[in-house]
Amino acid sequence: MAENKKGIDNILNKECDRRTALKIMAAGGAGVLFSGSLLESCKGSTAKATPAPKMAAGANDKIASAHWNTTGDTVGLLGLGCMRLPQQGGQQGGFGGGFGRGGAIDQEQVNAMVDYALAHGINYFDTAPAYNGSEAAMGIALARHPRESYLLATKMSNFNGGTADAAKQMFNTSLERLQTTYIDYFLLHGASSKRDMDNRFVNNGVMDFIQGEKKAGRIKHIGFSFHGSRSDMDYMLSLHSKYHWDFIQIQMNYVDWEAASARNADARYLYESIYKLGIPIVVMEPIRGGALANVHDKFREMMAEAHPELSPAGMALSFVASYPGIMTVLSGMSNMEQMTENVATFTNFKALSQQDRDLLLKIARMQRENSTIGCTACRYCMPCGYGVDIPGNFQIYDKSANDYCLPNPDGEHDKDYAKNRRAFLNKYNSLDASARADKCASCRACVSKCPQHIDIPTQLNKIRDLVSVLEKG
Repeated sequence: MAENKKGIDNILNKECDRRTALKIMAAGGAGVLFSGSLLESCKGSTAKATPAPKMAAGANDKIASAHWNTTGDTVGLLGLGCMRLPQQGGQQGGFGGGFGRGGAIDQEQVNAMVDYALAHGINYFDTAPAYNGSEAAMGIALARHPRESYLLATKMSNFNGGTADAAKQMFNTSLERLQTTYIDYFLLHGASSKRDMDNRFVNNGVMDFIQGEKKAGRIKHIGFSFHGSRSDMDYMLSLHSKYHWDFIQIQMNYVDWEAASARNADARYLYESIYKLGIPIVVMEPIRGGALANVHDKFREMMAEAHPELSPAGMALSFVASYPGIMTVLSGMSNMEQMTENVATFTNFKALSQQDRDLLLKIARMQRENSTIGCTACRYCMPCGYGVDIPGNFQIYDKSANDYCLPNPDGEHDKDYAKNRRAFLNKYNSLDASARADKCASCRACVSKCPQHIDIPTQLNKIRDLVSVLEKG
């Protein structure tokens, strides 16, 4: 443990001064962490202070875990997603070299994070051949520990299809990089439709190869990761009787819970469809790539009122972890600060109440209802032949949306509707009457001039309609 703590200290010394590090580290990691960036606080950021989340876990504290009869494994509720491993120079790794391209993974920092994770009960590590350098880095870090102390998940990342021989080579390379003789949880990477299954796994014999590896003991459990529609998930689940999925990995967070698009199902449908079949669920993107760790002050205050001990990231993680059937929640942690805060969230973990979850869903709806137009005020669209101040109208709307105070007559959440209505109309009426949105003639002469490809008349008509409703009170 002393060696592990030394490694952790070395990482913290790289990121901030020793005095700050000592405030954070005690008893193998005890200290107060703030939901704002630790790096910013070390650099003297003047960002608004936020509520202090839970104390970091003590040396002997463990995160919540559960034994799963379906797989026979005891799995920590928090897992380490290894797509965004730290790189030298402060960057982070990514998919296919797409993030932080060109930098080498910081192996010392990865080792320290893995040591801390294992010491506190994280035992599920998710990587893939497509995650630039991740398998090799995780192999080095984990090989220093007994193989039975951790569970390895990696994937068949054959996005271009290929043959069974190519799949065999990819799998054997994964074993070599990870310095192991078997994979605990093996995923069909992004198997999100019938087309994926047919072209990448069935018609080319790859699925037969994977099932053969499971029979041989080099794969313990087979599942798939998914990004697709409701009908796509229905199809994948229809294969359960044939392939006996041991687990399924889905994107799940409070923003995606009720939101769906033509291509991607809402997380609630995915969760409920899988859960009713009794298949363990692995959650990816619980913090939506970090976006839910950095929320607007309005939302931060709403969360803090309910749970002052949790950061926004802690609230997001707790949301998904509160549902039954969740085997582990993957967080793509890129530094020790994130690791210690997330471990603290899952130490003595208590599920959020339905009221707490409803609060987060309310925040998600507020985010969707306050979407911006995206005008940059470049004024390429001006002058308007009808005298409309196009960027002036858009700036008023976007400012309210960015501040999450866009008045919504139909929004049950908008307890400040009267104030927001008054403020919006005051700003709008500050424009000359001849320059307001209602003077747009929808001639569309401005559309081709916009470098942001905004459908300007449609957006002006949206503002006109909103003002019409607001003026009626």
